[in-house]
Amino acid sequence: MPRINAPTVREHHEQVMTSLIDAAEQILREEGPGALTAGAVSSRAGVARNSIYRYVESIDDLRGLVVERYMPGWFDAVQEAMDASEDPHEQLVAWAIANLEQATIAGHGWLMRIGEGRLKPNAARTVGRAHAALYAGLDRLWGRINPDRARIASIMTQGLLVAMMNAVERRTVGLDEAREELRGAVLLLIDRYEVDDRGGRPAG
Repeated sequence: MPRINAPTVREHHEQVMTSLIDAAEQILREEGPGALTAGAVSSRAGVARNSIYRYVESIDDLRGLVVERYMPGWFDAVQEAMDASEDPHEQLVAWAIANLEQATIAGHGWLMRIGEGRLKPNAARTVGRAHAALYAGLDRLWGRINPDRARIASIMTQGLLVAMMNAVERRTVGLDEAREELRGAVLLLIDRYEVDDRGGRPAG
């Protein structure tokens, strides 16, 4: 039985889990998913390597736990930005800008790369659910603008967002410029895919 450094076994378990997730986050932030190994986590968390598996089934599970730590706050920020308007066009722009800001101002760009590489099933499900939840709102917005082309328009919007995230992270462009370019590009997409007043073909 490992030594308990807390008033109860439950609190000890929570403390160790927090240490493991903190260690995984540091590694993912600083070095990326490829550096997340049992040895690296053990060294940073101060937990014996073989003890890690009393808390998670695989090191990859820590990727999912890091995602779960940050996604609620990210989603809340995006939803708050969208709630400022009831117009789907304005909400679509707000969705894109808020996600760009979460990935850059809040320093969450590294979160978008957590799913890189082959994941164990538990981590893959968690990361997959997070991405699905993030993009579900986008699909719904495009569905209000053009139900027939919502999927392709959503995919193109995702591509624009990721491109701007990467450009800011690599310092190819500044955040202010990226905001304006992303806003303009999303408005062009809306112009391209919006149906006309008769509900027919795209107005553009």
